[in-house]
Amino acid sequence: MMMSNRIVTGVLVGLAVAQLALPSRAEEVGAGKAEKAEAAPTGPPTRAELNKLQAEVREQRQLIIEMLQTEQQRYDMLLRLMRGQGAAPPAAEASPAAPSEAPATDAAHKAAKKPGIAAAPEHHVGAVDGRVAVAGGGAAEVYVYVDGHGPQGARKGLEIRQEGRQFSPRVAVVPSGTNVVFPNFDSVYHNVFSNSPRNTFDLGTYQAGDKARSVTVTGPGVVEVYCNLHQKMSAKILVVPNALFTKVRADGTFHLDNVPSGTRRLVAWSPETKPVAQRVEVTGGTTQVSFSLEHQDPAAHPNKFGQAYGSYKD
Repeated sequence: MMMSNRIVTGVLVGLAVAQLALPSRAEEVGAGKAEKAEAAPTGPPTRAELNKLQAEVREQRQLIIEMLQTEQQRYDMLLRLMRGQGAAPPAAEASPAAPSEAPATDAAHKAAKKPGIAAAPEHHVGAVDGRVAVAGGGAAEVYVYVDGHGPQGARKGLEIRQEGRQFSPRVAVVPSGTNVVFPNFDSVYHNVFSNSPRNTFDLGTYQAGDKARSVTVTGPGVVEVYCNLHQKMSAKILVVPNALFTKVRADGTFHLDNVPSGTRRLVAWSPETKPVAQRVEVTGGTTQVSFSLEHQDPAAHPNKFGQAYGSYKD
């Protein structure tokens, strides 16, 4: 297809050039024919006249062929220059065995070696080992997590049962966007709610046998969950922004893997203490860190209207 286009283009160009380059010759031929027409007597042309005309036609044809060949050579040279291949044949006529991506790969490789062109930095991760101490008493559950952006893990739904007029479990840690279901297994009514700033909700009143109601927690932070009918029912959900969190072991130690390198904000949290945060520099190896938490007693909380509970506080 490309060769056909090139031939057609060459023919058109050659014909145009031929018309411009040979006006005098055409005029001479035309004038000669006119003179012969005026001078020749009526009747068929002689043999000599036919031979002369055929020779002139052959001469014109040969001249046009030579001009077409010249224009074809110019076209090929221009095409090679445009494709940046110098004197090499055009790409369409090159050997099919040559890989088409090799020039681009070589060019990229050479560009990477030039001064001032830096290769893209590799993504490094490191580990964090640490220890958490709780002053003023122990803590049943302590967690450490990386605040801010980070890798997202699979979000599994969480179920917190209402049973025996208590929430179970009473402490949970979930990534942002987790759906939490609160089934009621008691014969009495419960009204699950939270007035936490980033995750405020009110599931209304329902009892055992009713369809379980749920909420999706999205805002990172602590969600304090209560029942509007039973003051002693309470639970805390820590919503973390990514999958980089872990529960502290019984001996106070913890380990976090796959933490992106750089300055990171780590937070140690427990439902029985104030959270403590500190910034650490994570490298490609293992970073050591320690936390000290202070125990605090839980404070009384109001109902969902911000008022004190009435006489029904069980």
